[in-house]
Parts: sequence; structure tokens; C-alpha cells
Amino acid sequence: MVEPVPLKPAASVPEHVAILGLGPSVTQWLELTKRHGGRYADEVWSINALGDVFRCDRVFHMDDVRIQEIRAGARPDSNIARMLGWLKRHPGPIYTSRRHSDYPGLVDFPLRDVVNAFGQAYFNSTAAYAVAFAVYIGVKKISCYGFDFTYPNAHHAEKGRACVEFWLGVAVSRGIEVRVPHVSSLMDACERRLYGYDTLDVTFDRTPAGGIDVRFAERAEMPTADEIEAMYDHSAHPSPLVRAEEERAAA
Repeated sequence: MVEPVPLKPAASVPEHVAILGLGPSVTQWLELTKRHGGRYADEVWSINALGDVFRCDRVFHMDDVRIQEIRAGARPDSNIARMLGWLKRHPGPIYTSRRHSDYPGLVDFPLRDVVNAFGQAYFNSTAAYAVAFAVYIGVKKISCYGFDFTYPNAHHAEKGRACVEFWLGVAVSRGIEVRVPHVSSLMDACERRLYGYDTLDVTFDRTPAGGIDVRFAERAEMPTADEIEAMYDHSAHPSPLVRAEEERAAA
């Protein structure tokens, strides 16, 4: 029998956590770990099925497994059914909405403590719970991979992006460093960082006092008419990873 793993004490709070979601930018985590010869964080957390794909310190699966069992019963060949198999064997910790003894790795998400710590009860995805938990335990850096909330059809997206971005905003307000791959649509990381400064180059530098010095430099050349129109064109998919897939499919 697999013995459950207790919640980690406050003394073992990691400084840097990498949280892995199911979106396309999770491939950036693979590239980063290959370059560094191993995982590039103090702890790696995963969302749902990735808990059986990567070596993770903590897994988040907020769906009640009893609900998932009903889904699996209706579709025994589904990914949900396969996921329940390893969830039952996993030692944990797997944070969820309600633990069940036949899944020894499950632990209750500390909802009461987290809600009271922030005065907010806004969680519409498992990813949002994971980010809020990282802020709650006091990490110093959060890196998010695979939190893209986007599909090939740009008009359809998985719900939850705004909620995750809200909790990342809470993290930044508490001095936590947040990192998102430049190819991700989360926090518009794949877009221009500043709207409107098209004739100026803007740079940001940390000051010795901890502030940010903002500098402006005139651009040597004005953008062409075509370049300007391209900036206002919203017909292309917002995610460069999805655009690349579409271009390969069309070739």
C-alpha cells in the first residue's frame, strides 16, 4: 500500500517553484532543463496529468476524484480513466478539493487558510489554486510554463486565464518574481510589452535603491506603413507556438 505524504512544513518552503501546465509553452521548460542539465527550480509542481509525465514535488488536481470516476466510468478509454490509475498509486502530495482514503496521495487544499490570508475566494481552475498556494506559502519566484489558455482557433480559449493572471498580480504585489516564457500568451508575454511607444526605445534598469529607472531613446527610423498596419492586425493567432503549428500544417 502506498503511504500518503504529509504537507511539507513551512521550513521547507522553496524559493523558486516552476509550475507546469498543459499548454504548448510547457515545451520551453523541457528546453530550459536540457540546457541546464536538470530541472531549473527548487521545486517543480504540475497540473493534473503532467504529474505522471514529469518528476514533480507536488501535483495539483482540484477536481474531486469521485466526479472523475463517474466520467471515467462513462468513457473507460479516456485520458481521465488513465489518469485515475496513477493518481491512486501516486504517493503525493496531490492537492485536491476533497481527499479520499483510497487515493493515499491526496491532501486537502488549505482553502480556509488561503482565503483568509488574501480575503479572496476566486479560483476557477486548478492552475489558479497552484499559483495562489505558491504565494500563500511564501515562495520568492514563480515560473509558469504551459499556462497558455489558448487553442488553434483564437476565438476559443480555455477558461481560467484571467484568474491565473489575477493571482500572479497578487504575487507581484507581494514582491514575488514572476516569469513566463516569451512565447506564452499568459500575461501577453508574446506581445509587445508597452503599447504606444512606437517611435521610442524604452529601457528599464534597476536602481541601487531598488526602484526602476525608465529611459527613452529616439528610434533612428520610423516604422513603415506596412509595419504599422501589421501591429494593428489581429487576424493572426496571438500565440506564436500555435501560429507555427498552423504554418507547418499549411505547408
